[in-house]
Amino acid sequence: MKVLYDHQAFDMQHYGGVSNCFVQLISNFPQGVAYDISLLECDNFHLRDSGLIDLPPKSFPPEKFLLNRHFLGQGILYGWYSNIFPSKTSNGRNRLYSVEKLKQGDFDVFHPTFFDPYFLPYLNGKPFVLTVHDMIPELFPSSSNDSQVKVKPLLCQKAAHIVAVSERTKQDLIRILHVPEEKISVIYHGAPTYDDRTSLKPIFDGRYILYVGQRRDSYKNFLPMLKSLVPVLQHHQAIKVVCTGPDFTKAEKQFIEKVGLCNKVIHLHVNDLELQNLYAHALCFIYPSAYEGFGIPILEAYRANCPVLLNEASCFPEIAQEAAVYFHLDDQSSDLDQVMEDFLRMTDRERDSLLEKQRERLSCFSWQKSAQKLIDLYNSLV
Repeated sequence: MKVLYDHQAFDMQHYGGVSNCFVQLISNFPQGVAYDISLLECDNFHLRDSGLIDLPPKSFPPEKFLLNRHFLGQGILYGWYSNIFPSKTSNGRNRLYSVEKLKQGDFDVFHPTFFDPYFLPYLNGKPFVLTVHDMIPELFPSSSNDSQVKVKPLLCQKAAHIVAVSERTKQDLIRILHVPEEKISVIYHGAPTYDDRTSLKPIFDGRYILYVGQRRDSYKNFLPMLKSLVPVLQHHQAIKVVCTGPDFTKAEKQFIEKVGLCNKVIHLHVNDLELQNLYAHALCFIYPSAYEGFGIPILEAYRANCPVLLNEASCFPEIAQEAAVYFHLDDQSSDLDQVMEDFLRMTDRERDSLLEKQRERLSCFSWQKSAQKLIDLYNSLV
């Protein structure tokens, strides 16, 4: 059996969860499974670091202006440019190469890495598997993901089978897109690896609550979280909130100033190793989102032996089960301040018990197990 993967996620992300998921799965395939990834050039960190394929970096002088500057409509303009002049962009060249690979037909199962339906005319009867990581575009619509909302129903209809990364995502597919239950398999993400090079010395001095994420708007509940934590941070003057991800927006800065937390909420730019260090030395990791497809940071915190506090929403109880402290946070109410106070009063014995539950739960997630489930699914289709 041979599986063909396309370029989409690796062109779309220099670094990110979707592309890393595919890299981890492919890297953990059992011996004897043949695969091909239709790429001519690539700058994706996960793929290049994995050693799965040896590719030159992107060479895109004509598109540098579109990629290296951030402005309103950048994505739309780049998409237009890539479609009109495919040979002049990395994405266009990789897409043409993907079409060529599809036409050659040297594969048994095709697995696109995102939702562009370009491949449908070229399958020639071969089955394809679609992975759905979440239903965020459908539940929290915005102009940036309109295209995904439009094409996902078509792809779900035509796919031979669909992989959902959690039972919650599966149920959302059934409820929102009316996908038959028997057409969906749940395959969890695996546990992240722990880098032994993590310094024992904290990169941030003091006691802090850790917030992690590339986004903080909308369903991420970042500002409602801060509002709920105001009395806690006022009561415990030594405790701060450390945030990773992009710089604070103007609106976020204004909100932080308004609620009197200017010296209490700290932003840091960190690499993977430094993020691991932040997990390892935090009082706790807090995840206030109203919705996630899976929640990889939960496993990252588990791996670093960091206590986890979760909004009791979405897939979080499914993924963490009893291995977390839960709070309630939505548009109407929140008990986060009281739950945080209770957490801070935990005895050493209670904290050790929580961490032991987290270690036990972490052992349930393995990229090797997930990869084998995916191979079993491919074999069932062939």
